[in-house]
Amino acid sequence: MNFRIEKVETGKQRKEFVMLPYRINEDDPHWVPPLLMNVRALMSRKHPFHEHADVEFFIAKNDAGETVGRISAAVNHAHNEYHKEKTGFFGFLECENNPELADLLLKTAEDWVKSRGMESIRGPFNLSTNEECGLLVDGFNTDPRLMMPHNPPWLGELVEQAGYSKLMDLLAYWADSDKHDFEKLFRISGMVRRRGNWTIRGINMKDLENEMRKVMDVYNECWGENWGFVPMTPREFKAMVDELKMLITPELTPLIELDGELVAFGVALPDANIAFKKGNGKAIPTILSLKVPPFKVNINRVRVLLMGVKKKYRNRGLETLVIENIVNNSREMGMGRGELSWILENNREMRAILEKQLKADLYKRYRIYEKEL
Repeated sequence: MNFRIEKVETGKQRKEFVMLPYRINEDDPHWVPPLLMNVRALMSRKHPFHEHADVEFFIAKNDAGETVGRISAAVNHAHNEYHKEKTGFFGFLECENNPELADLLLKTAEDWVKSRGMESIRGPFNLSTNEECGLLVDGFNTDPRLMMPHNPPWLGELVEQAGYSKLMDLLAYWADSDKHDFEKLFRISGMVRRRGNWTIRGINMKDLENEMRKVMDVYNECWGENWGFVPMTPREFKAMVDELKMLITPELTPLIELDGELVAFGVALPDANIAFKKGNGKAIPTILSLKVPPFKVNINRVRVLLMGVKKKYRNRGLETLVIENIVNNSREMGMGRGELSWILENNREMRAILEKQLKADLYKRYRIYEKEL
């Protein structure tokens, strides 16, 4: 069968790009439709990511004119300037289980970034590490949590057959207050609390913009030396906050201060994927299932998606205070279980806390691939 590539330029092509995952994943009971308006927002040139990146979107069609694959190609100038690299990126990869088709899609992205002077290509990133990234390679038997991807088991194999190799794995851990013993972690957090004059409080929702600005400063410092990190611009951070603010609660967003200085924080969110699944990606049914009885669904789990401690306050166990706060409050809210993700596989310090102190289970693994051009 022959396939042809089309650049996404029209409204019809954009719709085909956005809706393709519904057909590819229709038989997978664990696939969760993304909120469609969020996908469209990422594709819009008005999204702040596009202010420092060049991005193109492509679809593939078969002989019958059906859309059977999609991919994005990007040159993130902020990444390349920060890391002194010439790296391009692919993302939004979806296709039928066909090596020829996958190879064509990936070759399209490779040629596009290579024509712009890039020496390698990585992915998937939709569009950066601040959104969904990685291909699921282990842990297909449960639903993905909020802002985490899910794909058919064979997709990673197609990428590898196209000449890509593993660059980095992103890990997801699962902890359940009904099954896991947090006693060791709580003993450590108790000692940490007694040894310092820490103030622990929830985020102030009435001053959310200023509060999140403080969090952004700590975030950018904490992740500055991490693999793949690029400092978020204020507009990118605001876009993320605007997208998530309906889910942010003080109880699940602990801030730790010392003499008025923010030194550590954590952000956990109710797993809205439960509502996304019921809403089938559409905004109004999703909002109803989040907020309005009798449509409202029972969200019984969280995702801990951000946590950080300023450099000069590390190795004092402040992470345990953050986790203890989230565990206790989420349990009181009927959500005493959840995912901690994602963690770089080379982050030995955090992995030790999760595996040895929290006794969390490593239950999903996502892979970033790379290919030299």
